[in-house]
Amino acid sequence: MGKELILGAFEEFLPNFISNTWHHPRSNTRDFATLPYWQRLVGAVEKAGFDFFFLAEAIGYPMDSEGRVPSAVVREAVQFPTHDPLTLMPAIAATVPRIALVCTASTTAQTPLLNARTFTTLDHISEGRISWNIVTSDHQHALVKILGLRDVTPHDERYARADEFVQLNLQLWEGGWEDDAIKYDKEAKVFFDPDKVHRIFFDGKYFNFDGFFQAIPSLQRTPTLFQAGTSKAGVAFAAKYAECVFTQDHDADRLKDTVIRLRAAVVEAGRPSDSLKIINCASFVVASSDVEATRVRQELWDSVTRESVAALFLGWAGVDLSALDPEDTLDNVSTDVGQTLLALRLNADGSSPTIGEVLDRLPSTMAGLSFTGTPQSIADEVERVVNLTDIDGFLVENIYSGGVEGYLDFIEQVMPELRRRGLLPNEPRTGSAREILTGSQGPQLPEWHPGVQYRHNASRGQSSGS
Repeated sequence: MGKELILGAFEEFLPNFISNTWHHPRSNTRDFATLPYWQRLVGAVEKAGFDFFFLAEAIGYPMDSEGRVPSAVVREAVQFPTHDPLTLMPAIAATVPRIALVCTASTTAQTPLLNARTFTTLDHISEGRISWNIVTSDHQHALVKILGLRDVTPHDERYARADEFVQLNLQLWEGGWEDDAIKYDKEAKVFFDPDKVHRIFFDGKYFNFDGFFQAIPSLQRTPTLFQAGTSKAGVAFAAKYAECVFTQDHDADRLKDTVIRLRAAVVEAGRPSDSLKIINCASFVVASSDVEATRVRQELWDSVTRESVAALFLGWAGVDLSALDPEDTLDNVSTDVGQTLLALRLNADGSSPTIGEVLDRLPSTMAGLSFTGTPQSIADEVERVVNLTDIDGFLVENIYSGGVEGYLDFIEQVMPELRRRGLLPNEPRTGSAREILTGSQGPQLPEWHPGVQYRHNASRGQSSGS
């Protein structure tokens, strides 16, 4: 019997996601901006037994370093338009009661205090089911133009800034309030005990703070911490802070190496080897025969225009492949925007493909692992990949870019077979986001996490933020 996998539904608050297949007959994303659209989608995956709903973020849109926006961005809705994912979560939480909710917020675009307050509020509203996917943001060229940044922040510096951002958030969440600060004593006219609400001082290179955290502690205090990115800086960041990591390897052998690298970094950081849940993106095309499934998969890939995938890659990696000679290779291409995405385009042996080869492969390699076949053959392959890589779960891509239809074949045909083989639990996981996603015995940060140093209790004394 294999390990019981964690399953998430991979979405973004827009009409056309990774697969670029919004035009498929089974897709219906016209109403993506409405609440019923999302209630139906999240309700369907929750009922099926998914563990979490993952909402990505794109503040910018594909733009090159000179400010040029490819025409395909608007024409084919390539990460444009995008609506605010954080605003969607309260309505989902109120109407879909079990599933964990993972929402992306950027340390480049947000401010630490407002981010901390928003996630505390969401954790209250969702009764502890919120998780923060920490990103430093792609679309860096666009962010310079639309957020007024002076220039693209170098890749490793973005992670240094994110480190301070998270440190300050942890101090606010864990150190701002003691557990028994709320008195609500009408007779004494004491709502909160001033001795148990602590002023936070933070003096960093990128952020400064001197004041109180205005939001009372939620069930989790700190939301469950997700992180995406497997560059050298990204792995170090994950080893320090993340409880779950989202990876995008599209080759099982490469995924195995990524898992080994992440688990080694976690141990080196002084954490238990199993304290990080690693969840890779995956798409599933199911049919009555392997031949038919392969035909459908190829049809999906062939329906995507080269212009749209080049635009999507530009936004993610900061490299406009359409402006390069198709016969050149990636050898002389570098970027401070999306190092992980650029590295994933290399051949399995580490050699560099031509630009033309990259463009042709992009539809089949954008979203991670591709499982194609009958329910039985897909389950066989899932079992092989899990045994090979020791992956903890999959973030399931909506193969039609949006709407319930993109998950139905997987839900109705593949999940029962995975459950029969012991790869999924018989009953859906419940509890806080931390309990659902990590198997924690309680809703708050585990003892290994650096955030616990800011807590106020008898064994630790007062935090450095007192």
